[in-house]
Amino acid sequence: MTIRQPEQDAGKSYSKIGGWLILCAAGLVLYPIQSLYLLVTRLIPAVFSDNWAALTTPTNPGYHSLWAPLVVAELTGSIVLLMLSIFIVILFFRRHRWIPRLVIFFMAASIIFVGADYFVINFFLIRTNSVNVDTTINFVRTVVAGDIWIPYFMFSKRVAKTFTR
Repeated sequence: MTIRQPEQDAGKSYSKIGGWLILCAAGLVLYPIQSLYLLVTRLIPAVFSDNWAALTTPTNPGYHSLWAPLVVAELTGSIVLLMLSIFIVILFFRRHRWIPRLVIFFMAASIIFVGADYFVINFFLIRTNSVNVDTTINFVRTVVAGDIWIPYFMFSKRVAKTFTR
């Protein structure tokens, strides 16, 4: 059995994505799939169906003046984040040098976007004393992911050595 010296890893070029980056890669690949599913099953039907009329008609009991801007903002933000995530996945597997900054930006933007959505839904649109469980889970998941991956992409030696092209 040989004992590795720390100096042996110092000059190592990480030519393949490995370590914790594999877990990050899985999340980055799954994000566009999840986002596309959300767009097709929830957001697009909310805009292009009878739901839109129900949300935007002042005489409807479920009406609130923030529903229309919220749905449009969610649709726009989700499409922008979907396109950005596809761009990031492509550059990630090419090991482009911009990836650490792009992932940090993407995670921060996701936290802001999901946080704003959470705030508006739970504090303005829900008229009961309860909170929306789906938005709460989504917000907590996004914040936890950001708390893990933003520092990792900022300080990891593997990240710095993997994304050099």
